[in-house]
Amino acid sequence: MSSLEMGRLLQDKTLNDEPHAGAAKQLNDLGISGLMTLEAIEFQTLELDAVLASCQQLQDSYAQRKAGLPSELQICLHGSATSTEQLAVLVQLIQSAPQALWSLRDDSFNCYEMDFRLAALQQHLAILKPLNKKLAPFVNTNALGSISSLQSIQCCLDNAGMFRWFSAKWRKAKQQALILAANEQLKLDDIQLLFPAMIKYVDTQVRFNELFAQAPILSTSHQGLHTDVAPLLAVREWYKDVEFALAEHFASETGILQGLSVIEKQSADKLVSEFNASLVTTIKHIDKQMNKLRLSFPGYQALQLGDVDYVTAVTELKTIIVNELCVLKESGVESNTCLSEL
Repeated sequence: MSSLEMGRLLQDKTLNDEPHAGAAKQLNDLGISGLMTLEAIEFQTLELDAVLASCQQLQDSYAQRKAGLPSELQICLHGSATSTEQLAVLVQLIQSAPQALWSLRDDSFNCYEMDFRLAALQQHLAILKPLNKKLAPFVNTNALGSISSLQSIQCCLDNAGMFRWFSAKWRKAKQQALILAANEQLKLDDIQLLFPAMIKYVDTQVRFNELFAQAPILSTSHQGLHTDVAPLLAVREWYKDVEFALAEHFASETGILQGLSVIEKQSADKLVSEFNASLVTTIKHIDKQMNKLRLSFPGYQALQLGDVDYVTAVTELKTIIVNELCVLKESGVESNTCLSEL
């Protein structure tokens, strides 16, 4: 190797060993364009200050709101890209909650068995209402007794022979049948024809009532034939929406449903109101600022991570830039020097 080549190698090594070479590399690693001058890069720190102020304002706003939320939901007020998305989903879930939810929040609505119960309630009501309409003019549907007693009366009446008047058992069955009549003008033959319908009515009613016993939370909605299944179906559908949202947006957070189960309606309504009134505007503004930073500093990984809070990411980014610019200035690099020249 010639002395000239050796001199060039030593010169290159000297340049690489200089502090400003490491600083330039750090800035390059952030993804800053090589055409940017140090002055332009320094100007970007002013933009970082503006972003940081917005992020800090949002974080302070979140801190005030955390006091009114269950601890399980406070993860949505973390101030990161992920939590911002989660907060929007949380607000949407609260907004879509049916009115009946606030008195019917229960784990039993969060299982597929409830689908079968509610479907069965609808089916039983579809049987009971027409039967009641058919029977009510003739018999007292609220005093039909048990299935076994009705079957016993029916069996006795149906199997009586020509000399039934001499049977004490038949006379008792007749008396029991006439007691069921809604008015005294009805004859035994009229009542006797209704026994199949009465037995079906009581049997369906028993099954209907059993469904409420299986899930005690449903008992508050038990209004007999006037039971409104629609609110129950709406609550069940809401729980399905929550399950889907949890799988898509809260995969690693297991307490969200618990938080939704205990949050007070007043606190929930306040969160929705404040989100729509002011938070969403602030969040959208910060999102634009952060997206711009991601384009300006594509090599800074913290900006790409959704779970890193904005304040931490922007503060660390500014610290890196300011420190490396100081190194370059102290090394005598002019402010109009492009990064690619270093």
